[in-house]
Amino acid sequence: LKDLLPAKIENPDQGCERSGRTKNSFCFDTGDTRSNVQLQLSVLHTIWLRHHNQIADVLGEINPNWSDEKLFQETRRIVAAMIQHITYNEFLPIVIGRHTLTKYGLNLKKFGHYYGYDPKVNPGIRVEFQAAAFRFGHSIVPDTVDRYNKFHEKIDSVRLASVLRQPFSLYHPGVLDSFIFGLVNQPAYRVDATMANEITNHLFQKPGEQFGLDLAAINILRGREMGVPGYNYMREYCGMHRIKHFSDLYGLVHNETVRRYMELYEHVDDIDFWSAGIAEFPLMGAMVGPTFACIIAEQFAQIRKGDRFWYENGHGATKFSMDQLSEIRKTKLARILCEAADDMESIQLYPLLAPHPTSNPRVNCADLPEMDLTSWRESYMPYDSNDVDHNDGGGVINTIIDDYKSKSKAKAKA
Repeated sequence: LKDLLPAKIENPDQGCERSGRTKNSFCFDTGDTRSNVQLQLSVLHTIWLRHHNQIADVLGEINPNWSDEKLFQETRRIVAAMIQHITYNEFLPIVIGRHTLTKYGLNLKKFGHYYGYDPKVNPGIRVEFQAAAFRFGHSIVPDTVDRYNKFHEKIDSVRLASVLRQPFSLYHPGVLDSFIFGLVNQPAYRVDATMANEITNHLFQKPGEQFGLDLAAINILRGREMGVPGYNYMREYCGMHRIKHFSDLYGLVHNETVRRYMELYEHVDDIDFWSAGIAEFPLMGAMVGPTFACIIAEQFAQIRKGDRFWYENGHGATKFSMDQLSEIRKTKLARILCEAADDMESIQLYPLLAPHPTSNPRVNCADLPEMDLTSWRESYMPYDSNDVDHNDGGGVINTIIDDYKSKSKAKAKA
């Protein structure tokens, strides 16, 4: 079996529910304490850790003179590029739809570099995005977490509340794969004004207690504390007409939602952005409605335009070569899942969508495109290979510099 995440030995109770377990039961240690919040998040962190290490191993083979730090930084850069490619190529089209993707210039280039970088654009995360619009996903979380076998047959289901801050089952052989197969086979809920009981009544519920926290209430509180404008303001910001009366909401959200808003809010301007955002009827071919689609699209457009490390960029010393960029464009989430799993033979072409015999068929992992990392082989300056100390952790450049200095000193003495 492949490596798991390292165990969280220091501060083991941070973000981890260990009540009633042995002292040797540990959550996982990552750069983000939230990696244990939900078992499937731990699964995703493990997938990318394995993929990172796989790339680092290959880079180490083709560049044996690279130091550990050089290998880490270049691998990190490649993995970041792959995540960016998957996000814009496989994830965003599902969330905001192809029309919105095109409207905001989010279609990735198929060839060549991208020259839309603008240093005046702020790629930072906007509050209305992080505290409201991008939390649409809380509406699609099911009450159960399903496990499937390698033949894509359902094994069982567990309550979502039972795996919050409790990823311990991943230590058992085969369990990680069963949750990966569950992720690509279990249908999500639709984006609407309802949320699973497991996260509105039992979020982080402690052993022996009857209830936990309410994520919907937390989201509304978060928006208010962070000063997120109301739904009406955000509609107007996105170029849509302002709501003047509650009756104007008919046709935008379900009638029952309108009725509840009339009971809860004194004025239409008081409606919280997150609440109405998930309640909006979705755009055609999208998961979210027009206001959330607008904010999500703007945020990702700003990231692409304002991030000087954006993987497609053609400017600066950090750009990928044309050959490297061509390899990154081969990236498919399906291939990454195949390689990260312990025993996966087949998967649908687009794992973020349900499998379908014609539109999203399952394929053999071996048939999915694979990145060729040979374009990362370093082209060195001319030098005598006999002068290079291959055990030098500083790499070839340091070897050449030291060699030059030593020869200069020898000439000076002569």
